[in-house]
Amino acid sequence: MHNDCGRGVFFPRRLFGQRLGLTVGVVAAGVSGLLSPPVHAQEVPPGIVFLMDNSEAMQDYPQYLPEAFTPGYYPTPTNPARGDLGGEGSAGLAINTGCSDPALVSAMSWFDKNSTDPAKNGSIVYDSDNDLKSPFFDPNKFYFSRGRRLAWNVKEGPWTINGNDFAGPLNSYGDILSACYASVGWDITDYPYGSVSSPLMDECMTCLNTKGWWRGPIVTARTQTTSPGQAGPIKELDEPPLPPEAFRKWILSGRVLNVRPPKFVVARKALKDVINLVPNVRMGVATFGEDHGWFDPPTMLEKLRPTCDQSYPTINEAALNRPRLRQAVNEVRFRNNERSIGEALFGLGGYFSSQVADNRWGSWFQQPVNPGGFGWPGCCNGGTYADPYTGKPGAFWGVDPKEWLKLPYSDPYTGKFLPGQPWEGTGYDKSVCDASQSNNIIVVSGGSPRFDNSVPITKMMSILLANGARHPDGSLLTFNPINPETNPNVGGVNYCHMFGATKEECDYTYYNWPTGLGVGNKNFMDDVAFFLSHTDLRSDLSGSQTVRTFVVGYGDSSPMLQSIALAGRGSFYRADQPGTLRDAILFSIGQTRGSSCSAP
Repeated sequence: MHNDCGRGVFFPRRLFGQRLGLTVGVVAAGVSGLLSPPVHAQEVPPGIVFLMDNSEAMQDYPQYLPEAFTPGYYPTPTNPARGDLGGEGSAGLAINTGCSDPALVSAMSWFDKNSTDPAKNGSIVYDSDNDLKSPFFDPNKFYFSRGRRLAWNVKEGPWTINGNDFAGPLNSYGDILSACYASVGWDITDYPYGSVSSPLMDECMTCLNTKGWWRGPIVTARTQTTSPGQAGPIKELDEPPLPPEAFRKWILSGRVLNVRPPKFVVARKALKDVINLVPNVRMGVATFGEDHGWFDPPTMLEKLRPTCDQSYPTINEAALNRPRLRQAVNEVRFRNNERSIGEALFGLGGYFSSQVADNRWGSWFQQPVNPGGFGWPGCCNGGTYADPYTGKPGAFWGVDPKEWLKLPYSDPYTGKFLPGQPWEGTGYDKSVCDASQSNNIIVVSGGSPRFDNSVPITKMMSILLANGARHPDGSLLTFNPINPETNPNVGGVNYCHMFGATKEECDYTYYNWPTGLGVGNKNFMDDVAFFLSHTDLRSDLSGSQTVRTFVVGYGDSSPMLQSIALAGRGSFYRADQPGTLRDAILFSIGQTRGSSCSAP
């Protein structure tokens, strides 16, 4: 197969999906197949920023630990003592605990500590990167977990992950007795040891010895005796109800975790593997930004490497500095309550723009944005209704004078530093080295965007309309911001109807405040991707300097993620396994070759 924009070998989409076990979504307009991982040198290497999901949900396991149980199997004694099976103590309610229930044993059959297969016995550390402060995970240690994720001391106890530090060191124990009693807070009043037996602790030690895992007590609304250090998590007002697995306590051998690591461990390892493998590409690492109020600029953990003078005619491997790029991936903190893909894409558009050279971004996005209007973010007549869950007023949605051009900021009270909107450097430290460079963002996300609508959509749409932008089917883009609540067709970008959903279903507002008010375009993430892929971001270079967006859904193929990829003239892949996640990123990189010839 041939494509005028690309260089390399193409694979038909159907064969590609069969070969890698990936779900392949949209492909950019005009691209007839998928490029192989890059193997050919190119005069000007593509520029690729990896945008890593750092939402709290990335702490979750790809599959929750099972709540399976056989009806009638577990003892239900009358008036059980604290520390008995079925009893209620400081660590929670001991119901359906253990490791012998046939339904539970079957549900955990993917792990076998006595197997000779490392893929099943977890004897090989999943990520042994020396830059990490702890191996992920030590096969000879025991870790505290909940059914959905490793226990995190910000939300639950006893904990394994401490605060912000997702590189370790992790809290763990090397002997069974300590692991079991630490799991209940060393409470020998409720769970005695020594000459006095504790049935629950005896069960714990037996399970860790024979199985390598133990399903422990559960924190429920009726556990009035649960100690504060053993309780949690607490649902925030503006987040959906927590799953039952969030309240179930477990102890896991590192072997269990090496077989099925949390999502963030898998995604981090996959991206580092890609950084190790891919040749002749300028690479940078970013993640979703911390809370700045409304618009949250992305955090650039490492700008594009190498600098322009070290990039062509051949890449300077030393200047590429793969160890530093891998270190940047390790620095991601997976604790963001938002999954702000659209806001991060908007900020990265500013990074790829010629703002430093000629105020390109600033000339577009100075307040007031025009047109504006109630139901759209921006100064001075924008805004929306108050948050229905917390009562936070929406009237000030994105109205700060520097909302879209945020400067670095240090909170005088907490000392916390917020880096602000990232821009390229000067001289050779540029995001775009040459007019022929292909500019790309590869998003690795574990789910749909959330709390992600603080972008100047009305201004972006006005620029696109003035340029005569067209949808992939050739029809002209339309947008009418007036009276969005009563306007039956506000226009804009929404391709969810092409991916098994209606446009209205992609208007999801449930626990996703704030959103716009126009039916069919209440969420703006795909509008941002469309803007970047259809707008010349630089007036200092010839041609049209656009940015394409590729999306890899880790265990998720939400219609909005697919709509973002189509709007961004990229591709979408869903990957459910560690190997296919890595391959999906590699094949996204393959498609960046020569993509700069795509005109808006």
